Amino acid sequence: MTAFKTIKGVPVKTVAGGQPNAYPSPFEGELFYDSDGAGAFKFVGAAAAGSWASGGALNTARSSSAGAGTQTASLVAGGSPSTVNSEEYNGSSWSEGNNLNSARSVLAGLGTQTAGLAFGGAQAPRALSEEYDGTSWSEGNDLNQEGESRVGAGTQTAGIAAGGTPPVSNASEEYNGTSWTSVTNYPLSIAGMAAFGTQTASIFANGTPPRTSVANAYDGTNWTEIAETNTAREQASGSGSSTLGIIFGGAEPAVSAKTEQWNGTSWTEVADLATARRASASGSSSPGTLALCAGGYGPVASAATEEWSFSGIPPASPVADYTDAIVGQLYYNTASSTFKVTYAGGASLGTWSSGGAMNTGRLQGSSAGTQTAALAIGGAVTSTANASNEGYNGSSWTELADINTARKETGRSGVGTQTAALFLGSETPLSALVESWNGSSWTETTEFNTARGKQGASGLQTAALIYGGTPNTANTESWNGTSWTEVNNLNQIKADGMGLGSNTASLYVGGENQPGSGLAASNEFYNGTSWTELADINTARYGGGSSGTSTLGLVFAGTPPVRALTESWNGSTWTEVADMATARSSIFSSPAGTNVSALASGGTSNSTATEEFTAPEFSIKTVTTS
Repeated sequence: MTAFKTIKGVPVKTVAGGQPNAYPSPFEGELFYDSDGAGAFKFVGAAAAGSWASGGALNTARSSSAGAGTQTASLVAGGSPSTVNSEEYNGSSWSEGNNLNSARSVLAGLGTQTAGLAFGGAQAPRALSEEYDGTSWSEGNDLNQEGESRVGAGTQTAGIAAGGTPPVSNASEEYNGTSWTSVTNYPLSIAGMAAFGTQTASIFANGTPPRTSVANAYDGTNWTEIAETNTAREQASGSGSSTLGIIFGGAEPAVSAKTEQWNGTSWTEVADLATARRASASGSSSPGTLALCAGGYGPVASAATEEWSFSGIPPASPVADYTDAIVGQLYYNTASSTFKVTYAGGASLGTWSSGGAMNTGRLQGSSAGTQTAALAIGGAVTSTANASNEGYNGSSWTELADINTARKETGRSGVGTQTAALFLGSETPLSALVESWNGSSWTETTEFNTARGKQGASGLQTAALIYGGTPNTANTESWNGTSWTEVNNLNQIKADGMGLGSNTASLYVGGENQPGSGLAASNEFYNGTSWTELADINTARYGGGSSGTSTLGLVFAGTPPVRALTESWNGSTWTEVADMATARSSIFSSPAGTNVSALASGGTSNSTATEEFTAPEFSIKTVTTS
C-alpha cells in the first residue's frame, strides 16, 4: 500500500455545488471536491454493493427457525410459535416438507436443502440434533451443550456451532456427521449471533449480552478477532463465505433492516431489507453473491421472503489489478499513480454479435431460457401458425419436440428455462392454452382464465405471471405451479409489450395501447401485489425483446418503424446502449437472461438471424484530475 504522503498531492476536480447536474460528465463513484459552503469530498452516485428483492412467501409465518441451503434451494425448520413444520424453497416458492420429530423454536441450522442439520432450541430436549436428507428428518447425536439461540456454519458432516443460552455460554462444538466434539471456546459468552462460512473458515458476529458489534473468525482450530461490524445488534442472520458474506436484520434494540457486507477485511453498510426483522432464517451455504432471508419477527411473526443479489465483483474474480471491487469503491493504482474507481458501466459498454442461425425462420412466437440455453417456441412462418420448437446452446440451434398446438402472435409469453418452461396462450388462434415443457416433451396443463394473445409474461415454470394482451385487457394472472389466480390489473390496457423479471417482481415495458390508441412508452412494475408506473422507456414501441430482472434489464428491437434500438434499465432509469446489427420486430428473446447477456433471434421477414448481447458487468475508470 502506498503511503498517504506519497499520494496526498494528487488533485481532484473542484466543483461549486454538490448536485450531479453541477458536475461535468460525472460517472458512478467518481470523487470530486464540493467547494460550496464548508467544502467536502463527495462521490457521484456511488452504488450499494447489492440489493434485496421480494421472493415467495412462506406457507407458515415464523421466527427463530433453523435455516439451511442456498437462495434457490433453501430449507427452514421449526421456529416460533413452536412448530415441527419444515418448508423447502426452489427459488420462487415454498412447499411443505416433512416435519421435525420434535417441535422447537429458537434453534439453529446449517448445511443444504438435501443434507441439513437442525440443533438446539428452547424446548426439551434442548441438546437435540436432527438431520434432513431431502425427504425426512432423523435424530442424530445430541450436542454437548444444550440451549437456545446458538448459531452454526458449515455442512451436515463438517459443522461448527457456538454460543447460546441459558446460561449464556461460550461453548463451541464441531459436528462430523455423527457426533459433536467440544473445541476451542468462543472468545465471548454470548447468544444470538449471526454466522456464515465453513467449519474451517467461518465468521461469527454480534450477539448479546451486552449487545455487541464484535466479530470473530474461526479457522478450524482457533478464534481470531476481526474488524467490528458498524452496528451492534443481536438476532441478526448471516450468509456467505469467510471472504464475502453479509449479515442482516436483528435488534439494536429496535428491530433492524440493516445489511452489512464482509469482504474479508472490513464491513460495509449496504442496501437495507425491505422489511425490518430479527431472528429470520437464512441459507448459510449460499455464496456471498446470493442470500435468502425468510420469516423473522418484527413485531409479529413474518412469512416474508427476500432475496439478496450482490452487485460487486467478488474477490475471487478480480478486475484488472483490483482484487476486491465494489461498485463505486475508490482505490489508488500504484503502477499508473492514479486514483481509480469501479463502476456499473456494463450494459453501456455492451455489443451485439452474430450467433448461429435458426433452422426455421419465423416471428411472433415466444422464448424461454438464457443466452446459452434458450428455446424458440411456435410463431408464424409466412403468416401461418407454426409448431416448431428449437433449442440454442450458445452457438447453434437444434430442432426439439414441437408444441402440441401451432400458435402465433403470442407476445413475449414464454417463461422458465430450456428444460422447464411454459408456453402461454395466443391470438391466432385465440387461446388460453398452456403447455409445459420438461426438456423433452410438451404437456397441456391448466389453462389461464382469460384467453389472450400478444400478452406479457415473466417468471418460472412453477411461479409465473401473465398480463395484458388482446382482445383489449389489463387482466393479470398469477401461476403457482398448479392453478391460475386473477390478481390486480395493469394500470394501462396494452399488448405486445416487453415483459421481464419474476412473478413477484415484474416489468411490462412499452407495447401498443388498447384499443388502437397508439404506441406505449409506459413501464409498469408488479411487486407481487399491485402494479406501479415507473420511468418510461426513451422510445415507445411494441414487438421487441427483453432480458433480465426488474432492477437490471434490457429491452431491444421493436416497431414502428422496425428498430434495432436497445435500452438498459438500472432500476430507476433507461439508457440507450448499443444497437442490434439488424432492425427487426416480433422477435424471440431470452427472458431469463441478464442485462449483460441477452439473446435475440428470428423476427421481421421470417428471419433466421441470431444476435447475442454481451457486456462486462463492471468496469474501471481513472478518476479525472484537474
